[in-house]
Amino acid sequence: MVELIISMVLILMGIYLLIGLFFCFVFFRKGVQSIDEGVKGAPIFMKILIFPGTVALWPVLLAKWRKTKK
Repeated sequence: MVELIISMVLILMGIYLLIGLFFCFVFFRKGVQSIDEGVKGAPIFMKILIFPGTVALWPVLLAKWRKTKK
């Protein structure tokens, strides 16, 4: 029973991170400039630096991105 719960939690975490990874690539292409204008022309190092946070916090960034579209 414990193994089942652990495996389910790990599967859900993997799905969450995969969605975050997909979101990250779309967000870097289209959304990051709409949230922060200072990102235009920033070096690739900046995107590498914010990559882990974008993958982990994709629901927050998605909500913020949606607000800026309206």
